[in-house]
Amino acid sequence: MIKKLKLQHLKLAIPLFLLVFLVGLVKTQTFQADPSGLSFGILLDLLITIPIVYFLLIRKTDIPNFTTLYVFLIGIFAASFILPNDQQSLLDKVKLIAIPIIEIGILSTVIYKIFALKKSFKSKKSDTNDFYDNLLVACNEIFPGRVGRVLATEVSVFYYLFAPRRKSALRKHEFTYFKKSGIVSVVGVFLFLVLVETIVAHILLEKWNVYVAWVMTGLGLYTIIQILAILRSLNKRLILIDHETKELRLRYGFGCQSTIPFSHIERIEKSRKSLPKDKYNTCLSLFDLLDTHNTILYLNETQVLNKIYGIQKKYKTIALHIDEQDAFLDELGISENNT
Repeated sequence: MIKKLKLQHLKLAIPLFLLVFLVGLVKTQTFQADPSGLSFGILLDLLITIPIVYFLLIRKTDIPNFTTLYVFLIGIFAASFILPNDQQSLLDKVKLIAIPIIEIGILSTVIYKIFALKKSFKSKKSDTNDFYDNLLVACNEIFPGRVGRVLATEVSVFYYLFAPRRKSALRKHEFTYFKKSGIVSVVGVFLFLVLVETIVAHILLEKWNVYVAWVMTGLGLYTIIQILAILRSLNKRLILIDHETKELRLRYGFGCQSTIPFSHIERIEKSRKSLPKDKYNTCLSLFDLLDTHNTILYLNETQVLNKIYGIQKKYKTIALHIDEQDAFLDELGISENNT
C-alpha cells in the first residue's frame, strides 16, 4: 500500500515539474527575447500538454479522472499570472469559451446524477428521497470532499429559493421546528435591517470608491438571498425519526444536518436553558443567536453537525426546538428529564 502511494506521488511530480519548468522559462532571457512566440507554446503546454500527461498518469490509479479538470483550471490560473498582459489575448478567448462550458457541464452532470438517484429511490420505494441528500451525493461523486459540499450549497441556494412551498401533510415520523419558535419572523426583521444597512453602506462607500461599494453591496445582497433560501428550505427538510435504520435525522433546512443512531442518545431534557461554553456543545439552528430551543439531547458518542459550505462541528450535546415536543419524545421512545 505504501509503495503504491509513493508511486502515485512520483507520477504526480511529473506534471508538477512541467508546470515549474514553464514558470521558470518565463523568467529567462530566452523568453524575453521572443515573448510572443513562446507565450503560445507555454499556453498550449499549460492547457493541453500537462492535463493530457496528468490524465495518462492517473487513469489506471485510484485518483478520479475528473481531477484532470482541476489541472486544466490550474493551467488557466497559472497562465493568467505568468504570461505578460499583452500576450493573453488567446487566453482570454479560452476563458470566455471554456469556463461557461465547464460550468454547464458540471451543472448538467449534477442534475443527471440527482435524477438518477431519485429514480433509484423510487424503484426501491425508499422514504429517504430528499433533494439535498441526493444533491450532496451527486456533488461528492463529481468533486469529493469540501469542494463538492460547497457546490451543493450554491446549487441549494437557488433550488430552495424558487422551489414551490410544501403542501403535503406531515408524516407520522416527521417533525417541524420553526412554526412555534418564531424564528422566521425574527430573521425576516433581521433581513430587512440588513437590507437597509446595505443600502446606506453603499451610499457612503460610493463616495469613496464605486468599485468597493458595489462589491460590498453584492456580498450583502447575496447573503440575504442565502438566508432567504435557508428559511424557505425549513418546511421541506424536517426532523425525521427513522425507525427502519434506528436513526434520528436532525435537519435545519439545508443549513445544518446530523444523523444520530438511537443507541447514541444518552438522555433528553425539556429545557430552554443556555448551554455552557464547551467545544462539544452546539445548537442545531443556524441562527442560534436569534433562535430559541426547548429540547437538549445528551449523547454518549461524539457526532458531527454538517453545515453549509462543508463546515463541520463535533458535538456530544445539541440544543434544538421541536414544535410538537411531547409527540417527538413519545415516538422516539426515550425517557426525558424535565428542567
